[in-house]
Amino acid sequence: MPVWTSANPRIAALAALLCLVVAGNSPPAAGFSVAALEQRFDNGLLVVDGRIDYSLTATATEALENGVDLVISQRLSLERPRWWWRDVEVVSQQRRYRLAYHAMSRRYVLNRLASGESRSYRSLDALLTRLGTIEAWPVIGRDRLDDQQTYRLRFETELDVEALPRLLRTVAWASDDWQLRSEPATLEVRP
Repeated sequence: MPVWTSANPRIAALAALLCLVVAGNSPPAAGFSVAALEQRFDNGLLVVDGRIDYSLTATATEALENGVDLVISQRLSLERPRWWWRDVEVVSQQRRYRLAYHAMSRRYVLNRLASGESRSYRSLDALLTRLGTIEAWPVIGRDRLDDQQTYRLRFETELDVEALPRLLRTVAWASDDWQLRSEPATLEVRP
């Protein structure tokens, strides 16, 4: 029976190297994260740009490629902090997208639910890259903000488990493979 002791530093070093190689070859963790979020005023309008890294779990990807549509929601809110009570929500907006896979054409389709605008992609990575690119999301006019006030912009995104088919929804609530959401990202806004 092999014994791992500190008396054999070569074996310990080899074991440590093996652990590093195994850790380096493991697939990247799935999940959603806000990589960048910026605000700016453009012609008197507060707009937001950003980049979100979307990575689906193998289970979600398999479901998508077997005909289960996935819905991703992005929520953006502007709050006015108060020290003495709950923050005031000035604006709250949501964008929802449906991801689908067409087996006949072998293409992934991204559909914005509010407008019906859709676009297809050859790969899931290309679709997720486009989904994760936020360009000039209009929030509110500068004239509706108090110049003496500081605001907090908040963004978060998640896979909408409630939008899954009923039977799959029950399984999804109990499985970590379907709990895909970002940590909230915040920005300070001064008009």
